[in-house]
Amino acid sequence: MIDMGFFGFGNKKKVTYKLVKDEKATYIGTTNNPKRRNEEHSDSGKRYDYLKVTSPRVSKTEAERRETRNLKSYGKATGRKPKYNKTHIGKFKKWY
Repeated sequence: MIDMGFFGFGNKKKVTYKLVKDEKATYIGTTNNPKRRNEEHSDSGKRYDYLKVTSPRVSKTEAERRETRNLKSYGKATGRKPKYNKTHIGKFKKWY
């Protein structure tokens, strides 16, 4: 299942999203195709309830900044990275 909220999906810009299991984020990332990315995560064996889109479509750079910000916020709140993320900082070490 994909929870895309009210966001449109007609262009090639990116969105940020999270995989959710038991109402907790298990992965935070970016994509330009949530449906395809959901299938890829599912096929890779990740266990989650749904993919939730967490931003409107924005530029790749902005999406990566949001991903970094979301990962840092998650780390501050929980003291760890989401279960399936390999890094806790995303693509940017800082944002402006």
